Amino acid sequence: MENNAKVQLRVGIFLVVGLIILLGSIFLLGADKAFFRSYTTLHAHFEQVQGLAEGSVVSFSGITVGNIKKINILPERNLIDIVMQIDNQFMPRVTEGSMVEIRTQGALGDKYIFIIPGDPKAKPLTENAVIEVAKATDILGILSERGNEAEKIFDIINEMHRFSKSLNAENRVDKILANMASATAKLDKTAGAAEKITEGLSDGKLKNTVDRLDSVMTKLDKGQGTLGALINDSSLHDQLKSMLGGSPRKSYMKNLMRTSIEKNEEK
Repeated sequence: MENNAKVQLRVGIFLVVGLIILLGSIFLLGADKAFFRSYTTLHAHFEQVQGLAEGSVVSFSGITVGNIKKINILPERNLIDIVMQIDNQFMPRVTEGSMVEIRTQGALGDKYIFIIPGDPKAKPLTENAVIEVAKATDILGILSERGNEAEKIFDIINEMHRFSKSLNAENRVDKILANMASATAKLDKTAGAAEKITEGLSDGKLKNTVDRLDSVMTKLDKGQGTLGALINDSSLHDQLKSMLGGSPRKSYMKNLMRTSIEKNEEK
């Protein structure tokens, strides 16, 4: 009985140890880590992680060199601290001046950290160093970096698409184009008429008209003619007013004045 109990205990211990080793192996392999390797911890501060998760791959020029160990929030700076573990065999290439950015891989759009190499002659980064984050330069990277602001851009595009569809309904675009063509034709006619008027005025007619008007105004200022006398001689104006006001001869005098003015203008 004692021997059976000892055997069962040994078997149980063996199974537990084997299970622990198996689970540890699965965890390490799932995190793309190898046994008996040392790692260096690096940090990168992002405004947003865009779907990164603990265990995501860290790539150096397309080669997997580590994983994301932890993701922390830096409340005092309103940033996300990405803690990365980099295999030490690649650390001599991760030098000062290297940068990181978030990229997408695969059809499912998995996010990972991509390390942009720095100067090979520079010093390698050390434990807990903060590596600089690269700014997005392409349109997709900028939209991905801006996050919620990119959604507003797509909303605007959708609204423009709906507006264009509403214009295309019931041949509205054709009607608008026809109206624009009609308005353009009318503008052309108006411009042609205005051009003819301008040509007529440029032939000297405008100058003659102005000269004649200036001559008439000069005569009025000098008191020439009946109208000039009426304007410049207030006593004559008063006499004429008293003569016409309420008199039976009012109609006759008006006709006489009109005839006299016309004769003076003919002269």
